[in-house]
Amino acid sequence: MKKTFAIILIALVAFSAFSAGTKETATTKPVITFYHGWFQDDWQPAAEMCAMYDEFAALHADEFEFKAIALDSGNQGVYDKCIQEIALGRFPDVVDVAGMNIVPPAVAAGVALDLKPYIDADKDFKAGIGVNYEQNMYEGKIYTVRDQLETIGFWYNEDLFNKAGAVTPDKWNTWEDFITAVAALKACPEVETPFTMNQGWPSTILFSGYLLGTEEGRKLGNSVPATYDNEAFKDALSFVAKQALAQVDNEHFTASDSDRYREDFFDGKSAMLFNGVWESGSFGSVSVKPEYIKPAFFPTHESGKKAAIVSASPGFVINAKLDDVKKNACIEFVKFMTSKATATKVFEKAMAMPPSTAIDYDTYINGNYDVTVKALAAACKAALEADYQSPTAGAAWGQDVNDAINGKFAGLRDGSKTVEQAVKEINTLL
Repeated sequence: MKKTFAIILIALVAFSAFSAGTKETATTKPVITFYHGWFQDDWQPAAEMCAMYDEFAALHADEFEFKAIALDSGNQGVYDKCIQEIALGRFPDVVDVAGMNIVPPAVAAGVALDLKPYIDADKDFKAGIGVNYEQNMYEGKIYTVRDQLETIGFWYNEDLFNKAGAVTPDKWNTWEDFITAVAALKACPEVETPFTMNQGWPSTILFSGYLLGTEEGRKLGNSVPATYDNEAFKDALSFVAKQALAQVDNEHFTASDSDRYREDFFDGKSAMLFNGVWESGSFGSVSVKPEYIKPAFFPTHESGKKAAIVSASPGFVINAKLDDVKKNACIEFVKFMTSKATATKVFEKAMAMPPSTAIDYDTYINGNYDVTVKALAAACKAALEADYQSPTAGAAWGQDVNDAINGKFAGLRDGSKTVEQAVKEINTLL
C-alpha cells in the first residue's frame, strides 16, 4: 500500500512539474529577430538608427522581445545572410537590406511577405512610405519598404561660381548651361577645379543624372534592356566622359576608392560635389563657409525642367512564414519606422530624407536649426520640387553592369576606348 501511494505521489509531483513547465512555455514572450547594417558605433546616423530600434523594443517589451542585431559586414552582410537562409529554406523574421535587392530571390523562395494589403488598409502607413508604394511595386505586390530615400543630386559652392562669373546651377535651363559653367570655372584662377571625380560613385551620379534628362533615358534606367546599344545610353556615356571627366586634369580624376572628390569640395578647391542629400551632415566641420554651399539637381533636355534621383530601393522585408503574432509584430515595427514621429528623427538625427509625405521642410529652412539640418531640408525640398523624380538610373541593371560602366570611364576620358567599344563590352553582361 505504501509502495502504491509512493508511486502515485511521484506521479503527481511529476505531473505538477510538467504542468508548471508547460505553463511557463506558454507564457514566454515571442522573440522577434531583426538584422540590419548600422554597426558603426562611432557614426551618429548609425547610433541614432539603433536608438530608434531600442525605442521600439521598449515600447513593446510587455508583448514580445525585439532583438535588433547589427552585422559588422553592413548591408552586404545582411543581404548575404538572407541568401544563406533562403538556401536553407528559411528567412530571418525581419531585415533591412538598405538598398540591396533581396526581393527577387526572396519572392521566388516564397519567404517575403506582401505588405500591400496592410498598406492599403492604413492611410497613415501609406502616407509614411511615400514613393515606396510606386517604386517598390513588384509584380503587383509590395514586398519591401524603406525608411530612408536615396536622394541624390549635387552640391555647389556659390562663392566660387560668383568669382568665376558662372551662372549658378539653380538658374540652369539645360545641360548646355553646365558646359558653359564648367568652362568659366576652369578659366578662373581662384578655382582649382570645377569638380574632382573618381571612377566610381560621383561618375555614376552624373551619368544617372544626365540619363534622366530624356523620357527615353528615364525608361531605360528603370528597366532591363535587351541591349545597351541605345542612343540615350551612349549619349550619357559620351557626355560624362567628354564634358565632365575630360575637363579635369589627372590630379582631379582619381581611383574609384578615393574620397578626394569630397575633400576638395570641403576645402574650397572644387566648385561642385556629386553626392546625396545626406552629405549635408558633413557641412558643420568644413573649411567652406556653410552659407556658400547650396543643393542642386540636374537640368534636362527640356528647358527649365529639373530631374532628381529619388530612390526608395529595397529596405525592410518580413518573413512570410511567421505565425500571426510574430508577423503582426514585424508589421508594427515597419509602421513604427515609417511613422511621422520616426520620420522626423530620421531627418533630424540620422540626417537622411524619409519617405513620409508629412515632413514640412520649410519649418526647418526658416527655423532656428543647425546649419546641417537647414542644408538637408533645402536639398530635400528641392528634390520634391524637381519636375522628374526617378530612381537611380540603372537600379534595375544589377551591380555588375554598373561596375562595368564605371570601368569604362577612364578609357572614354583619354580616348583609348570608344563609346561603341564600351557598349559592346557592357552588352556581354546581358
